[in-house]
Amino acid sequence: AYKRVDHKIKPIPGVFPQEASVTRQIPDDPLLTLPPLSPHPPIFVPTKKVTSERMKDINVNKLGFLWPEEEKLFQHILLLNEQTLAFEDTDRGTLKESYFSPYIIATEPHIPWAYKNIPIPPGIRQQVMDVLKLKIKAGVYEPSQSSYRSKWFCVVKKNGKLRIVHDLQPLNQVTI
Repeated sequence: AYKRVDHKIKPIPGVFPQEASVTRQIPDDPLLTLPPLSPHPPIFVPTKKVTSERMKDINVNKLGFLWPEEEKLFQHILLLNEQTLAFEDTDRGTLKESYFSPYIIATEPHIPWAYKNIPIPPGIRQQVMDVLKLKIKAGVYEPSQSSYRSKWFCVVKKNGKLRIVHDLQPLNQVTI
C-alpha cells in the first residue's frame, strides 16, 4: 500500500561501525579450477535438475541472437554448473564464509520489540504452515531464542501461492 512520505520510516544516520563491515576475499583463484570447454559442445540432454521444461523457461536464445553452436555451448555450461542453480527454495544456499564474512545489521542501542502478530485466517492456516515448514527446511528461517518479534502476514501471489511479508519498520527505526 502507498505510504505518505511523512509516514515512512528511514534508517538512522550515523557512522557505520567497523566490526559490522563485510570482509570480502578470494582464497583461491576460481579460474584455475574451470574445466576446459570443447569447441563442439554436446547436444543438451535433460537432467533431474535441468529439465527440458526448465531449459524452455530459461529461453536461452529468445532474441535469436545466438548461433545454434553458441546456444548448445550455453546449455552445456549450464549443465556443468547445475549444482549452483536453485529452482526450488530447498536448493538455495549461502555464500561461503571463506569468501564473505557473515552480515551484521548495525543498530543503535534500543529496547527489543515484541509485537503481536496479525491472526492467520483459518482457511489458509495449513498453507501458511506448509510455507513456514518449507522455509525452515530450506534454511531461510532458523530456530531462534531472540527477544524480538515483528509482525508478518501473507499475501496471495498471482500464481495462487502465498508469500510471507515481514514488517521490518521497527528494525528500520534503529538501523544505522
